[in-house]
Amino acid sequence: MTSQARPGKTAPKLCQDFLIFDPLKGGKPNVLTDHSPPQGEGPQLAPHLASCKHDYTTKSAQSVTPPLDLRPDGGTSYKLAVICKKCRIHADILIDYSDATDPCPTNAHPLHHFQRAPTQDRTTQDRIRYAWQCSVDECRAKLRIHFRTPRLSENDVNSIVNPELLKRRYHALLEEDPNREGIRQATPMESLSRLRRYVKDSLNPQHNKRQIPAINKRFQESFGLNGQDCHELLEKCGLKYAVSAAQEGQEREWDLCISPEVNWVLPNPEQIEDRFQTDEHNQREMLEDVAIELLAWMYKLSSEQGLVNPHAGESMSSADMDVERTLAAVGSAVREHLANVTSPLQLKLTQSRFFNSLGALPDFSDSLIEYTYDRQTFCDPELQSYYFECLEVITEDRRTEQLQMKVAKLQSQLVVSRRDLTAAYRYFSISIAESQKVSDERVIEIFQARQSDLGATAQEEARQHLYKIGVSRGSGRLISASRQSVDTYEDALSWLGNGADKNTSDDGILAILAIKTADNPANEEIGQKAVATIAKARKSNMLNNWLLTGRQDGYTMSVDEALRHLNIEQKLEFVDQTVLSAVFDSARQDRPGDTTEKAITAIQGALASGNGDMSTHSPETWPVGLTSHGNTCYLNSLLQYYFSIKPLRDIVLNYHQYKLDTSTNGEKKERVGQLRISTVEVEGGQRFAAELKYLFERMIKSRDSAVKPEADLVCRAFLKPKEYKLLDPIMRPEKDQPGQTASNGSETAVDDKFTDQQTVMSPTQTMTDGRKESDASSATLQASVNGDNPDVPMRDGEMPLTPPASPGLKGQDKPEPENPPPLPPRRFSTTKEEALAKAEANARQQQDVTEVHDAITFLLRCGMMPRGHDDEEEQEDAMRDLFSLRVTQTMVNKGVEQKPKPLPDSAIQLNVPYEPTDIYSALDAVFDLQPYTEDPSMEAFKSVKSLPPLLQINMPRIGYDKDRAGGAAFKSTECIRLEDELFLDRYLDTGHPSTLPKRRHCWGWRKQLQSLRREQRALAKTKIDLDGPSAVAETAAYLTSLDDVNNDLRSIDVEPIEADGDITSALTHEARQQAERVAELDAEIDALQKQLGSQFQDLKNIKYRLAAVFFHRGSYGHGHYWIYIRDFANNIWRLYNDERVEQFEKLDSIFEAKTWDQGTPTYAVYVAEDKVDHIQPVCRAPEEAPTFEPTSIQDSADVEMRNVHSKQVPGIAIDPTLASEGGQASWDAPRQVAENVKW
Repeated sequence: MTSQARPGKTAPKLCQDFLIFDPLKGGKPNVLTDHSPPQGEGPQLAPHLASCKHDYTTKSAQSVTPPLDLRPDGGTSYKLAVICKKCRIHADILIDYSDATDPCPTNAHPLHHFQRAPTQDRTTQDRIRYAWQCSVDECRAKLRIHFRTPRLSENDVNSIVNPELLKRRYHALLEEDPNREGIRQATPMESLSRLRRYVKDSLNPQHNKRQIPAINKRFQESFGLNGQDCHELLEKCGLKYAVSAAQEGQEREWDLCISPEVNWVLPNPEQIEDRFQTDEHNQREMLEDVAIELLAWMYKLSSEQGLVNPHAGESMSSADMDVERTLAAVGSAVREHLANVTSPLQLKLTQSRFFNSLGALPDFSDSLIEYTYDRQTFCDPELQSYYFECLEVITEDRRTEQLQMKVAKLQSQLVVSRRDLTAAYRYFSISIAESQKVSDERVIEIFQARQSDLGATAQEEARQHLYKIGVSRGSGRLISASRQSVDTYEDALSWLGNGADKNTSDDGILAILAIKTADNPANEEIGQKAVATIAKARKSNMLNNWLLTGRQDGYTMSVDEALRHLNIEQKLEFVDQTVLSAVFDSARQDRPGDTTEKAITAIQGALASGNGDMSTHSPETWPVGLTSHGNTCYLNSLLQYYFSIKPLRDIVLNYHQYKLDTSTNGEKKERVGQLRISTVEVEGGQRFAAELKYLFERMIKSRDSAVKPEADLVCRAFLKPKEYKLLDPIMRPEKDQPGQTASNGSETAVDDKFTDQQTVMSPTQTMTDGRKESDASSATLQASVNGDNPDVPMRDGEMPLTPPASPGLKGQDKPEPENPPPLPPRRFSTTKEEALAKAEANARQQQDVTEVHDAITFLLRCGMMPRGHDDEEEQEDAMRDLFSLRVTQTMVNKGVEQKPKPLPDSAIQLNVPYEPTDIYSALDAVFDLQPYTEDPSMEAFKSVKSLPPLLQINMPRIGYDKDRAGGAAFKSTECIRLEDELFLDRYLDTGHPSTLPKRRHCWGWRKQLQSLRREQRALAKTKIDLDGPSAVAETAAYLTSLDDVNNDLRSIDVEPIEADGDITSALTHEARQQAERVAELDAEIDALQKQLGSQFQDLKNIKYRLAAVFFHRGSYGHGHYWIYIRDFANNIWRLYNDERVEQFEKLDSIFEAKTWDQGTPTYAVYVAEDKVDHIQPVCRAPEEAPTFEPTSIQDSADVEMRNVHSKQVPGIAIDPTLASEGGQASWDAPRQVAENVKW
């Protein structure tokens, strides 16, 4: 069943709603099945005031509950049958995992997230069923909750507990036989107990006595003469009135039933083999229900009337825990104590308004709040803005680092909350209720009307509000208008406003522009650009003439002006070009607009014309760079890292030797990353490996200085395994004949908005597999292969493709070489538009290198044949051998060390640095004894059990500080000094008997060192450019100088400044004491550091060398990544910055980066001393480039060149042919090829 777009509830929330829902007091809205409307759009859901406060107890005989130590699988089902002890309503909870491949809870999905399945609901007179299904694709658990009215009605029970009726039965017995001994009046408790005993005997197959004499005096005391008064109740319970053979066939005559041969016969229900196949008509389950209902009545009588319950030993314990277990809502990770919630009233308010909307509970941990937000927005994307508002409110209430970072991340991804959106619409006097009826054009009209009346600050505020509305609507037009973009025809008309549209005449366009610039001269330059865009779209001579002659001060920005605008003080030739990408990104964010773009264009043009191809290295000895897809610098850095590791490179290039054969093997039993792996993930990993192999082959064989990763590779890196179905199977051309396409006969066009000019090949790639390939785009190829019109429709403002320049003389015919070199075959794109859209959304966001690295290694390992598995069922393979790090954690409870617990991982994660540090200190902070986060009463320390050939150290930079930027997340740029040689003996749990004792000594010293540094910072930190002692001393000196100041004041008849002399002396004394204490602290800190530094001087057997470092420059949410990789064979470091690969000699920038332009290290890789040959970044075998014999050009003629003297708007290209009088030449004419030239 495919889930529709609707919200859901987590298992604990559904459990809570189940416990408070009373179907007997139901109606609409339904607290169990419905969802509270967004805050402000209707009343919040709450149970009916008269609802029963349920106290459920489990009916064990009818239940099949989950075992405590077993996870469900694809064939598992559970059933929990309960009854309320108060209202005696019955409920069955059934959960079916038959469609599950990896049921919840898992690491990725710690809770079920149930969506309603109303088509599966059923309702009858005494029974109702509600249905849900888990929204997690790997789970899809089906949930059904049945409610059923009590088996015994109030009248049924009243017939045996009403004291007046029992009294009448007693007198009737006396009248029937006054001499009968032992007759007494039955109590209500006795009547209930007797009927329950009959029912329990009926259920017991071992009970042989199944007849009750109708004249039994105890029977008649409770049920009347021969059971006559309660015969309907008895028959409902399955008892049958039996007479002798002589009386059989006669009508029932109760007054004839004095004979001892008349009996009531107990039923004998059949045993139930499968509790999942029964229904409400099954006699055994009916009797079980009656028995427990009677017990509930007995508990009620005992509680209300103080009577002794003879069955009090039969406990009716709460079923709450069983309900939670059945719904998989139990676990320590589910909830946490919220000490920072200000008051119970605030908690209740927040819960009713916002936790309910997320399908969560107020005591969820921060991680679960993040999970519920992600699931709710995934399942109900239309209300994402409201769910984000819920998350913001909860975050503001809790004020925790984790949720602050989550909110900040979503804001950086352009998520807008409902309250921000409401404020934006309110700014334009549009109610949120009417917002969907207001068109984009109307919003822009209101925006334009207000702009002319606002100052600069208010205009920027209006643009921000318009931008939020555009993001929420997904309207590129509104976003462009908010950014004052005039790059398209529609954007230019929108910017002009005042009714300008495609039907407005050229005169009208200029008139509107005059009005707009008259009110605000600052609009003049962008107005020129808007007119140029309109002129190009209309091919208007008039507008082009106006652009050329109507402005006298047009200019093109010089390089010096561009540098000044971007705040670059150096000359261009002295600027580190690796810094420019981050400078451009920062300028576009801080000062967006045409001027910034013009400055960037000027610098880029100067670099292109002045430098050309910067590569001066031989292709045989130098690695290639990787061209970015726009914002994929982090992926390029990772790909270079993988390529430099020889064992990993060999695995990829020979992946067929390692891959799992899915045709002969079923699903993996081994885990990868502690997760069960599906066949989809296996095949997806193998497809990704094929894409990576193709890239590696190009990196080895291409003669170019850089290659561009295929779109398929980027897509697979950023698509989830379940989204691989959006990609076609990999298509490789067979041995095609020259001039033919691949054997499959088709190519799939790549979305050009993502793979800008990706398929255009370099001059050295024009010959492949003995056939000549066109340099046209894949869109052109697609059209020609399909037999359609080979002309590809062009977007507004797009120019036709320029024929490629030949290596020889222009215009010559070029014969094909006899044996062109076999470069890697050109790939056919296998990417569908949906996949590209998803991948683009992920790829163009600023990604974390660590997360992408983990995802890629996970993909590669998924497709590999397991070599075996460890005790945790984790797959063993060649990839894992390279990186797998085994760390143990030892808990310490009141000084007593417990058994170490293994913590397998592929990297060591350091803490976010809040002050300058070094790699050893950062590692110590991870491995030292410290409070255990999950139980502050205990402590824990870590040790290394085994080390891999490649030790990866993750250095996260996103931190949280309540004193910074109002408590928001930030990027730490504190220096972490790296060591060229890293000795790890001190962290091993075995190897040397003195290691652990020495570590224990260091733990105490480091705690002391931290305390001293805190005191040092407290004394030194001030809000001025002086340390604490100096500031106090300067204050004392100022007070001392007041005597001279007062003399001057008296000379001009001004009252002197009074100061207590004791304060001056006290401050002087305090300054001296502080200075002495600072000196003492410096000495103590220096001594402790020396002690710590000398503690492990004799333990230097396990040596690692720094091999690679990932760097990032920028701020939180955006910036630029690159990597430094060491070439041990040539004893050099190289800088890999997208397509640029250069030798790097400023090693201090790697080992101790301190400045902004140096960036910050985020991921360091060390290689074992005896495994340095694993790092081999140079692996090149470039193919020979094709050569061409020059031929003469027939009928060639020189072309006379003429200067066009005209003035031009800066940054705006204008075709002079359109500006000439009466010119009607085509815009494409200058790009047409002479007919006598063969291409």
